[in-house]
Amino acid sequence: MSEQRERVTRASASTWGRGAIPAAGPATLSLERRALLVTVALRLSSAAVAAVVALLGLASAANPTWVLLSVTGVLVWAGSFGVHSLREGPNFRLGVMDVAICAALCLLHGRLVPGSVLTASAGSGWVDLVASATVLNAQYFLRQPHGLLATAVITATYTIGAPGLREAPLVLALQGILSAGMFVLLRRAAGSADSVLAAEAVAQANEMARAAARTDERDHQRRLHDTVLATLTMVSTGAIADRSDTLRRRALADLRVIQGLADEADEADGADGADEADGASAAPAPLVPLDEALRAAASAPRPGLPTLTVEFGLAPVRLPHPVVTALAEAVAEALTNVARHAGTSAVQVRAEAVGAGVVVLVLDRGRGFDLAAVPAHRRGLRESIVGRMAAVGGGAWIEARPGDGVRVMLRWPASGAP
Repeated sequence: MSEQRERVTRASASTWGRGAIPAAGPATLSLERRALLVTVALRLSSAAVAAVVALLGLASAANPTWVLLSVTGVLVWAGSFGVHSLREGPNFRLGVMDVAICAALCLLHGRLVPGSVLTASAGSGWVDLVASATVLNAQYFLRQPHGLLATAVITATYTIGAPGLREAPLVLALQGILSAGMFVLLRRAAGSADSVLAAEAVAQANEMARAAARTDERDHQRRLHDTVLATLTMVSTGAIADRSDTLRRRALADLRVIQGLADEADEADGADGADEADGASAAPAPLVPLDEALRAAASAPRPGLPTLTVEFGLAPVRLPHPVVTALAEAVAEALTNVARHAGTSAVQVRAEAVGAGVVVLVLDRGRGFDLAAVPAHRRGLRESIVGRMAAVGGGAWIEARPGDGVRVMLRWPASGAP
C-alpha cells in the first residue's frame, strides 16, 4: 500500500500535466488512491460482463469472428490497464489509450452487435457497457477539460458506428457530465480538507515552537534560581558577607552559569540553521550513567552552605542524557535545600531502576517544613524540581512535615503519584 501511495503521489505531481495538483495533501492522496482502485475495478468488471453478454449473443451476431476478436482485445486491454494503473499509478497516456480503444470499438459497433440490440434502448449491448465505463474512467484519468472532450469523442464515435436516433449517445453524454462534476466536487472537497489540515499542522508547529521556547525560558529561570538568585538571597539575609571569599567563589560560579546559558543559545541558533540547510533529523539522545551524574551533583561545592554527608544507594542505570541532566539538577537543588534549611548534614540519595525508567529518592531527617505554608512566589520546589522533571516527561513528589524531615521522590518516566 505504501508503494501504491508513492506512485499516486508522483502521478499527482507530474504525470497529469497541466491539470495536475502540484502538492497533494493526505485527503487528496486518499481520494486518488480509492478512485484508482474503483476505476480499475470498473474497467475489469465491465470488460468481464461485456464479454459474457457478447458471447451469449454470439449466435445472432452478424460477424462472430469480429466479435471474438473484439472481446479478446477488450479483455487483454482491461488486464493490461489494471496492471499498469496499479503499478505506475494513473497517468494521462493510459487514459488516452483507454479512450482510443473504446472509440475504435464504438466505430465498429454496427458489426459487433445484432441489429435487434442496436434498435433497442441504451445500455442493452456489450459495447454500451465498455463505453459507459470508459466515459466515467476518463473523468478520473484525464481530468478537465480533457475528460469532457473524451466524452464527446466517445459519444461521436458511438453515433457514427451505429447511426440513427436512439438514447445511447445522450446517456453517454449525461454520464460523462455527471461523473466529471462528481470528480471535480470530490477533489475540491479533498483540497479544502488538505487546506484545513495544513493550517492545523502549521498551528501545531507554531505551538510546539512556543512550547519549546517556554521550556527553554523556564530552564534558564531554574538555573538562575539555583545560582544567582540563591546567592543574592544569601547575601541579603547575611549568610554570606559582601566581601568574603565565599561570595567571590559563588559569583564566579554564577558567572559561569550565565555564560553557559549564552553559549547554549548561540549553539541552538547554529543548530537551527544547520537543520534548515541540511534537513537532517535529530539523532536519538545517547544513554549515560545516572549514578555518576548523581554523585557529581552531590559532591558539587556549595559555597556558604554547610557540607553534607551523603549516603548513596545507587543502582547502575543508563538513561537519555537530557533525563540524567534533569535528575541530577533536581537532586542538586534538593541537596541545596537540605544544606540551607534542614538543620542536618546527613542525607540519603537512592536510585533504583523501575522497568525502563528509574526512581530517585532524596531523604533527610532534618527539621522539615509545612508544604502548605510555602509562598506561591517561591520557585525552588515548583520549578527547580517539579518543573524540571515535568519538562523531560518525569514527575516529582515532595513529602514534608515539620520536625520529620523531607522526602523528595523523582520518577522517570512519570507514571502517576507513588
